[in-house]
Amino acid sequence: MKKFLLIILMLIISANVAFAQKYITITEDCVYLDELTASHIPHNKVECGIKAGSEKLITKDVIQSHLDSAGINGTVLNDVVVVRQWEKVSYEKISAYIENEYKKAYPDMKIVVDQLRISEDIYDNPDVKMNISCDTSKLGGGYAQIKAGNSKYQIYYYVKGFKDAYITTERIKSGDSLAGKVKKVNVEVTNLKNEIVDNAESFAASRSVPAGKVITADIVQEKPALKKGEAVKIIVSNGILHIETQGVVEENAMHGKQVLVRNLTSQKVISGSYIGNGIVKADF
Repeated sequence: MKKFLLIILMLIISANVAFAQKYITITEDCVYLDELTASHIPHNKVECGIKAGSEKLITKDVIQSHLDSAGINGTVLNDVVVVRQWEKVSYEKISAYIENEYKKAYPDMKIVVDQLRISEDIYDNPDVKMNISCDTSKLGGGYAQIKAGNSKYQIYYYVKGFKDAYITTERIKSGDSLAGKVKKVNVEVTNLKNEIVDNAESFAASRSVPAGKVITADIVQEKPALKKGEAVKIIVSNGILHIETQGVVEENAMHGKQVLVRNLTSQKVISGSYIGNGIVKADF
């Protein structure tokens, strides 16, 4: 007899499911019937407009009416308290903050935050003070630290910098002027090790430079006052003896710098200082 009654009871329970749940957490502003009943029933909206960080009581009568409307045979035993989490701090918000901090350090650059990685969810609770700090001393890989109340979070990122700079339009030999052989374009400068040269056309190449090279301080020198092979007057003077003769420079000559010159009379190569106006004062 007892076994028969137990079978009858199990049949009744299986035919009339009782839904009971007291507390759930949601992440968006709407709660759904399947969430309230913890079952695989239709994903129908029950209540919307639930604010982040707030609680909402959904009575068993409300849930029951939605069950009935959905044609679900079940009984709701309890009210349900729905708690909506605070909004997650978005990648966009963190990226914008990091970008603004780098713009302060590099006001003449376009800054792009790339490869942002957040190790865990961070919630934007307005009741908890949040501070973000990052090291802007260099471009490239870095990390920011977020402090929210007593919690700390590490955020890793890669920052790229872009700036208008001169690049070569053709291959340039060492000593050749850059004038007419460069153009200004927007280039990535993240990994440049030397300073960009702003007035590139007023310089000469200090070494051979390929086409498409960004002009930086390490590859330029002053334009030569004279180019190799140009004629000069060679002066030798010691206060007693004064000699003038014609010669040619054996290398590009810079004003005030030592240069090798060939005496066209003797064909000897001597050293002197280029003092301007086509004159080399030879060492006595």
